[in-house]
Amino acid sequence: MELFDKAASLKKYNIPFALVTLLGTTGTAPRTEGRMLVLKSGEIYGTVGGGAMEAEAARIAARSISENKGRKISLPVRKDGMAELFIDIPVKDRCLVIVGAGHVALELEKLFYSLGWRTYVIDRRPELLSKERFSHSSLILADDFSKALDDIDINRNTAVVITSPEEGDAIIEKLSESEAFYLGMLGSRKKERKSIKKLSVPMGLDIGGEEPVEVALSIAGEVLAKYNNRPSGFRSSFRNNLVIVRGAGDLATGTIIRLRNAGYDVIALEIEKPTVIRRTVSFADALFEGECRVEGVRAVKAKDINDALSIMDRKDIPILVDPEGDAIKTLKPFCIVDAILAKKNLGTTIDMAPFVVALGPGFEAGKDVDAVIETKRGHNLGRIIRDGSAIANTGIPGIIGGYGKERVMHSECEGIFKGAVEIGKIVKKGDVIAYIDETPVLASLDGRLRGLLHDGLFVPKGFKIADIDPRGEETDHLTISDKARAIAGGVLEAIDSFRNNS
Repeated sequence: MELFDKAASLKKYNIPFALVTLLGTTGTAPRTEGRMLVLKSGEIYGTVGGGAMEAEAARIAARSISENKGRKISLPVRKDGMAELFIDIPVKDRCLVIVGAGHVALELEKLFYSLGWRTYVIDRRPELLSKERFSHSSLILADDFSKALDDIDINRNTAVVITSPEEGDAIIEKLSESEAFYLGMLGSRKKERKSIKKLSVPMGLDIGGEEPVEVALSIAGEVLAKYNNRPSGFRSSFRNNLVIVRGAGDLATGTIIRLRNAGYDVIALEIEKPTVIRRTVSFADALFEGECRVEGVRAVKAKDINDALSIMDRKDIPILVDPEGDAIKTLKPFCIVDAILAKKNLGTTIDMAPFVVALGPGFEAGKDVDAVIETKRGHNLGRIIRDGSAIANTGIPGIIGGYGKERVMHSECEGIFKGAVEIGKIVKKGDVIAYIDETPVLASLDGRLRGLLHDGLFVPKGFKIADIDPRGEETDHLTISDKARAIAGGVLEAIDSFRNNS
């Protein structure tokens, strides 16, 4: 019974261990049954047979503790025997480090102890750091909090919460590149260290409570969500401020930047191979290049929802391949902006979010969406439509420098597209600017090449492939257009109006 008494003691104090059980043997093994406890340090209680086999089993068990993963293994015994063993991890190696011993720390210790986590509390005030207050924690009294962390194994199963923000800077710097899966600090967003990718400030879910136990509960929820690999988009603070933009072309990018600069969290959804031509001012280009910048704002291709939220935490714009908008159900944004500009509705509905906006024709405000933004050049460009639809698409581009349809070029045949001139170059009418397979594409007029399809895309006949601005040198192909800014202003006004009146 001594072995089980030891296991009970370890479990009581949330000390992780592995229980190794000998299930059976073949050949000339010395034992046919046995159990041993293995600590993360490699310390052993009990036996499963001794010798090299037992030493190897203990090594694997110690590694299993770090991985929080049990397993079944087979190991050789002597010359002709085999042992089959099962490694179980009754107490997971989950650790919470609490910096600061105030009221929130007290509640955090209670919560995480009940969840089976080991806890450490660090503080420099002996009157607060006592076993009477923190009966389930390892206590570290130290003037230098950063140095005190050297005595703790900070690994991928460790969360660090800083409840004393004044102590945060040195600790954040020390742990910014550590394996800790969570690093959070109490405080306001104004105190956020933007350069630290994993830092959550203010930490915790937005549950609306301010009492120490409520704050601790909100922190515990966020830590557990991170530990269990759940998207942090479940946080109310994100949902209340999150806008999902469907599309990442030039007009969508203008909108995304305007919203981001106004303080909104933004995630863009796109198709896998976007066919935008104004690529130097389109975040969609990040899906080809991995990342891109427009007017100093960086967009990054996201692998999945969790990656998108991490990118957004860094104040960059995540671009997620999700043409069906599946992420919307998970992230639950307060607003959706349909900026696909397909001239028709590809699946956005008014019930997808509390507020839904669409750009251009194909939507009816009050039925398909809450508001429509006019996209046709002219007096009403950027106007918010709350009842009805935008002006129908004529298929004729707006007039710039005296040219309309001539400035937007379409493929005369189908095939694989390959550009021959960089976007931004001044071209003359008749210059070769691209190829479709072996067929040259000739410039339709003099001017600056403002847009060109990405290389390697298949284009059908009649597909939009290039944009030439007849204003030439006057044109800036690297900044958001006047049209995009006007539309973005309409979107921002509509969203702010909704937020301020809801």
